[in-house]
Amino acid sequence: MKISKTISLSCGSPLLLSLLISANVNASDPFSACPTEAFVIQKQSNTPKTYGVNLATGSYSVLSDDMGTGNAFNGVGFNYHDNYIYGWDYSNATLGKAGNDYQIAALNVTKDTAAASAGSFYVGDVAIAENVWYGYRKGKGLFKIPLDNPASYNMTIIPGSKNNATYNITDLAFHPTDGHIYSISNGSSGKLLRIDAATGAAVNLGTVITSSGSNFIFGAQFFDPDGNLYVSNNSNGNIYKVNVNDASPTAVLFAYGPSSSSNDGARCALAEVTVGDSVDFGDAPDSYGTVLDSNGARHTITDSLYLGALIDNESDGYAAPLSDDASDNSDDDDGVVMPTGFELGESAILLVTAKGGDGYLNAWFDWDQSGTFELEEQIILGEPLDNGLNTISIEVPSWAKEGPTWARFRLSTQQDIAATGGVGDGEVEDYAVTLTETGVTINYYPSSSTFTTLAYEDLYPDLGDFDMNDVVVQLRIIEYVKDNKVRRIGFEAQLAAMGAAYHNGFGVHLPGVSRNKIKESLINWTIDDIPQEDSPLETGQTNAVFIFTQDLSDYVTLEQGCEYLRTETGCESAFRTTWSLDIPFDVPVSESIIPAFPYDPFIFATPNTDHGSAAKNAVGANPGRQLEIHLKNQAPTDKFSSNYFGYREDASNPSENQYFQNENGMAWAIEIPVTWKHPKEKERLDNAYSEFVDFAADDTGATNPTWYENADNALIFND
Repeated sequence: MKISKTISLSCGSPLLLSLLISANVNASDPFSACPTEAFVIQKQSNTPKTYGVNLATGSYSVLSDDMGTGNAFNGVGFNYHDNYIYGWDYSNATLGKAGNDYQIAALNVTKDTAAASAGSFYVGDVAIAENVWYGYRKGKGLFKIPLDNPASYNMTIIPGSKNNATYNITDLAFHPTDGHIYSISNGSSGKLLRIDAATGAAVNLGTVITSSGSNFIFGAQFFDPDGNLYVSNNSNGNIYKVNVNDASPTAVLFAYGPSSSSNDGARCALAEVTVGDSVDFGDAPDSYGTVLDSNGARHTITDSLYLGALIDNESDGYAAPLSDDASDNSDDDDGVVMPTGFELGESAILLVTAKGGDGYLNAWFDWDQSGTFELEEQIILGEPLDNGLNTISIEVPSWAKEGPTWARFRLSTQQDIAATGGVGDGEVEDYAVTLTETGVTINYYPSSSTFTTLAYEDLYPDLGDFDMNDVVVQLRIIEYVKDNKVRRIGFEAQLAAMGAAYHNGFGVHLPGVSRNKIKESLINWTIDDIPQEDSPLETGQTNAVFIFTQDLSDYVTLEQGCEYLRTETGCESAFRTTWSLDIPFDVPVSESIIPAFPYDPFIFATPNTDHGSAAKNAVGANPGRQLEIHLKNQAPTDKFSSNYFGYREDASNPSENQYFQNENGMAWAIEIPVTWKHPKEKERLDNAYSEFVDFAADDTGATNPTWYENADNALIFND
């Protein structure tokens, strides 16, 4: 090849370096129309190859083993103005184009000074609104080459773009309608960038994907007409989809394509993404990801790998209850037999029939019946299957929820796949299954129809007026036990009264039960039948501590003229806020570890609120979680300040396991295992229930154990 250089100067014009390249400038015929497939071009052994990728499934085929040049073809884009692919021809250091035979023709390009010094380009695309190829190099700038005059291709830098060329990307793509360029940056966190083609300036629209392992290198990026940006990760070929028009865009794993260390992509951004003629979808309810719009599980059908004896083609997923298996009387979900059923906490057997070898099985069960397959619900991970019948044993977790649910099985030559997205071979089969639970004993405290009463005096460490009605909570506890192990626990609570001027929170502590034994992600709790999204399991604790609320005052509605709830005559609001918690253990816990009923319910000072000078002086500030009030001789949680031990009227002696009592054995919290009538406002507990004094003084609890049955009716609250 002969390359000649001429340097020319003209008055009022910049210095131009004209590279006249003697090469084949005659490309083959153009594509007949915008192809629906995406093109991925890779350099393998210095030979660029072209793949056609079906974005819907990630299946791909080789379109050209050799694009006719001895080096990379990069920064490629499809030009719908003339239906050619344009990109940077590394072999000839110039722009090249390829038609329907995928052979690169080098073009004669005249470069300005900045373009000549920029070197080769591996980042580029063809604009939509204008017939122009754009190329980018970090630290060099954004450049353009108009394509509408084949007799003269001129490459110039976008003015001011060099100063803006700071972002680390390996491809970019023009949006089909808004005129901007978009790209996802490389690294451990991919940031969506919107680039102004007139200046090269980029706006960071936020992180859309993060990696806990190797860095992302998104070498192939392209759009569809709906503004969805598709990016392929070089290291594994995973294709992610991001709708850049969303207010908070997020990358979703969409399909599995070809991987390569050298990866570039081109696509007609005006062509719809189509499914194809031979694709298998699942048929679970669409909350699991079934139809294409939901990124449903889908596989390109091949003769060499599938489950069972049957597999059928669908143009889209048919989600239950409108499954095509039911409507056409041809059920191709025939690859998995479940002879043992699914008993919570027990093993189950699956008989899986695979047609073809070299396949891997992945499977998910919706154990918690949430309507989605979550990461922790994957029960089979990349299990290699033999051709024919395979026997697989699985463990049904004890924390699963009894009742009907769904399972998904995916067979593919891809070992590591998700529950949704497209795969280039194999089959997906969805099954309705039922989870059962037998032999479980349910223990209620105090009973299935009654509550125990918890009453608190919140003036700790002073005994105060000792009317024991500052917080009155009714609590029921449920334990689910099998084989002497507790699988889960439940709480049902009501706010019965609140005669406090201070703000208090309420929680339950499980002494001796490690926090990490709780299956936190599956805690189900409601307040007044409204599901709560945050977790009640408190952080920063050794043992499990469940916070029902940081401030009980948030759930108090007072009658006009009332200062307190249900401690004054005329303030008998019938409504009671209710809490319901269902808490599974990750692994069943021995009954010997679970504390005795009623566990350890307690109140604490609401953070950032005043709780009196005595409480403040002990710790030098508003106490917040440092002040807790527990039942007599119950040790506090990790957040409690030991400054309160022995302070003011507190006579706790931790070395003797004595907590939250004064020198006469009087406590700031009591439990009465019935629905109890508390004292009126400012009426002392020991006056309203005279037998309580002797009961409190006897550590054995043998004296007056039923003191709460004998009240002075004039001093208690009767509603």
